[in-house]
Amino acid sequence: METEVGPVAVEPEKSPYGKVIGIVKNHDQLQAVTQALSMLGVQDIEVLEGSAGIKVLDQEQGGTSRYFIGDIEAEVIQRYLKAVKGGQIVFAAVVESESANHAATTAKGRGASEVVHFGNWVITKY
Repeated sequence: METEVGPVAVEPEKSPYGKVIGIVKNHDQLQAVTQALSMLGVQDIEVLEGSAGIKVLDQEQGGTSRYFIGDIEAEVIQRYLKAVKGGQIVFAAVVESESANHAATTAKGRGASEVVHFGNWVITKY
């Protein structure tokens, strides 16, 4: 697990912050991840796929350039963009900070890859 610490400016509606985000290969894997997360009480899960997902991630990529933690945001968003362009699916689940580790490990346990929690002060890669 890698962690980078620093202050973050948060835009609640168009921000990766406060979310566990990861990549799944297909809709079956997405369903397994979302069902497992919903059992943890996670209700708000955004699904990014196809041209609509590419558009959102392109916007996220531009938006993260305003944050000043470092390059990790841009690198991670670029990986997600590449995955969606390659036909995979990205999910972004809104989580409380205290449940982020459990949510992230649950998603990984259901096959998700490139799982990251964008906390308000810490970015953790699982």
